[in-house]
Amino acid sequence: MVNHQMNPRAQEILDGADASYRMYHTAVIADPDYPALHLAPPVGRLNDPNGLVYKDGVYHAFYQYAPEHPGRDIFWRHAQSTDLVHWDNHRNAIAPIYWYDRNGCYSGSCFLAEDGTFELFYTGNVKNPDGTRETYQNLVLSQDDCKTFERSADNPLISGTPAGYTPHFRDPYVFERAGMFYAMIGTQREDLTGAVVLYSSPNRRNWKFEGEIDFSDPAINAYGYMLECPQIIELQDQITGQKKDVMLFCPQGMSADGERFNNKYQAGYIVGHLNGLYFEVETPFTEFDAGFEFYAPQVFHGSNDGNRALIAAWFGISDQDEMPSWDHRWLHLLTFPRWISLREGKLFQQPAEGLNQAMPLEMQSLDHHGTIEAVEDSRVFRVSGELDVETGPVTIAIGDQRGVAFSIEISAHAVKVDRTGTKYTVWGPQRTRTATVPSSTKTFDLLVDASALELFIDEGETTVSGRSFFHGTRRTVQVLNAAGEPAVEQVIHLSAVKLAEER
Repeated sequence: MVNHQMNPRAQEILDGADASYRMYHTAVIADPDYPALHLAPPVGRLNDPNGLVYKDGVYHAFYQYAPEHPGRDIFWRHAQSTDLVHWDNHRNAIAPIYWYDRNGCYSGSCFLAEDGTFELFYTGNVKNPDGTRETYQNLVLSQDDCKTFERSADNPLISGTPAGYTPHFRDPYVFERAGMFYAMIGTQREDLTGAVVLYSSPNRRNWKFEGEIDFSDPAINAYGYMLECPQIIELQDQITGQKKDVMLFCPQGMSADGERFNNKYQAGYIVGHLNGLYFEVETPFTEFDAGFEFYAPQVFHGSNDGNRALIAAWFGISDQDEMPSWDHRWLHLLTFPRWISLREGKLFQQPAEGLNQAMPLEMQSLDHHGTIEAVEDSRVFRVSGELDVETGPVTIAIGDQRGVAFSIEISAHAVKVDRTGTKYTVWGPQRTRTATVPSSTKTFDLLVDASALELFIDEGETTVSGRSFFHGTRRTVQVLNAAGEPAVEQVIHLSAVKLAEER
C-alpha cells in the first residue's frame, strides 16, 4: 500500500512561502539590479530550471524556488511566456509537503503526454535525523495547462537507489525512443565518483533499472564526485547533415584545467551516439559557457525541430549566494533562453528571437571618446557589431560611477572578460577563452539586463555569462583600440539599443 503521509510541517511551509511573498515582493522588484528581460524569483532564491516545455504557443518554465531562503524548503514554481521576454510568474506548482519530498523538491523534467497532460517528474529529497539521506523519484500532473497540479497516486515511482550508488540520485530526465520511455538520472557511485544511470518504462509509471551509461571517452567515467542534470536530444548537424545525440550534464568536483573548468561546478555537453547503455563520444566534454555563472541548462520539451532546440540555464552556481541582491531579498535568475544548433560537432548558441522584438537594434557610431551615446546611463541595453581585429584587439568597456566595471577584450585569438570593477567577483573576476580558429573579424552581441550580462561571440560559437552588479546608476559603453583610443577604424558596423520600458 502506498504511503501518502503528509509532511508534519506542510501547513507551516505553505504559510511561510505566502508570508515571504507578501513581506518582500515589493522590495524585490524595486531593486535596480532586478532584471527586466530575465526570469527571476518574486522573492527568495531561484536555482535549477525544471520542466521547461513549449505547448501551443506558450513557453512554460518551472524552477527550484526557496521563498524563505536561507531556509531550505525547496518548491517548484511555475512561470509562462509567449515571447520569452515577458514572464507571468504564476504560482508554486510543487511544494515539499509529502513524506517523500519533505526536505526539498529537487530537479527534474516535464514530458507532454499524448493527451496534452503535463507530467512533471522530480526528485524528492529526505534527510533523516541521524544524518542519512533518502531519495525518491515522483510525478505531478497538470491536465489544464498548468492552472492546477495533482500528485500522482503512484508516487514514489522509484524509491531509493540501485546497489552501488549513494542517495545522491536525482534529476530525472524523461524522453522517448522507438516507442519506449526512458529516464536519465544523475548520481554518485559508492566510491564517490559521478555517473548517469538509465531506467526504462512502457508507460512512464512503472520503471525498470537498465544500468549505468558507459562512455567511450574514459575520462568521463571518472568526472568529479557527482554528475547532475543529465539530458539527451537529437540534432542534425547543420554542416555535415548527420544526426547526432547531444548529451548535457553537469559534473561536480572537477579541477581547473587552464582556461577550462574554472567555475565551482561545470555545465557541458558531449556529441556522438547513445546505443543502449554505451555512448560513443565524438565531441569530448565541452563547456557550454566561458563565463562565471551558468549551470543546469535544460531543453524546452517540444522545442526541438531536429535542427535546433531551445534551452535556458540557471544564471548561478550552488553555494554562491553572497550577492548584493540579497539586501533586497532575492537571489539568482535564469539565463535568457537560447537556441542551440550543431555545426561540425559543436554547439552554437543564439538568444531567442524575442530579444530582437523587445530590443530592435539601431545603427550607431562612436563619439570622440569612443562612447556609444545611445545606451548611456541605461540599466538595460544591447550592443552588437562586427570588428576588424587583424591589427589588434578591441575592448568594450562598461563603466559605472567608479570607472570601468566590466571589460571585454576581443582579439583574433581570444575573448577576455574582466569584472574586477563590479561589486561581485566571487570565484574569480576574469575569464579567457581562446578561439579554435583565429579570425581577423569578430562578431558580437552583448546584452546587459541590470545585473545580468550575456555575450555571444561569432554567432554564438563562444558565449560568456556573468552577473554584473554595478555601482550606482551611471553607465557608459566605450569601444576602444589597444591604445585606449576610440576604435573607429576597427568597427565594421555597430548597433545598439536601450530598453525604453524597463519595468
